[in-house]
Amino acid sequence: MTRYLLVFLVLLMPYPAFAEAPQINSGHLNKRAISGYDVISYWNDGKPMQGNADISTEYLGAIWLFDTEKNKAQFLEKPDYYIPQYGGYCAYAASRNAVADIDPSAWTIWNDRLYLNFSPYIKRKWEGDIDANIELADGFWPELLKNR
Repeated sequence: MTRYLLVFLVLLMPYPAFAEAPQINSGHLNKRAISGYDVISYWNDGKPMQGNADISTEYLGAIWLFDTEKNKAQFLEKPDYYIPQYGGYCAYAASRNAVADIDPSAWTIWNDRLYLNFSPYIKRKWEGDIDANIELADGFWPELLKNR
């Protein structure tokens, strides 16, 4: 089952074969980090909120959108704290040495870090053993972005 899931994830990757994936999952064309959602909303609102294109900043080659100016200011104070782990790519895929896009509604804050996943189903798999999955993903990251 896991093998088929990985094949499925790889097939859904929006990245050309053998091209290095960008450091931040930013949708290639519009460069919007985490599909244009306000990263601070996960922390402050406890749920993802769509960002506003008029309230944005560029960081690590991606455009980060925010719901409010206050959220933008909070992000700018310490962006490395707020950005999702593994560049906003699917954390479970990273734990399997793969790169996959995310569903902004499939998220977890664990030990003061934000993790995003491909889908609610994959999020449940991630949550099955978060610490072990983090250990695996940390071992692959960031090298897994090369030649993906």
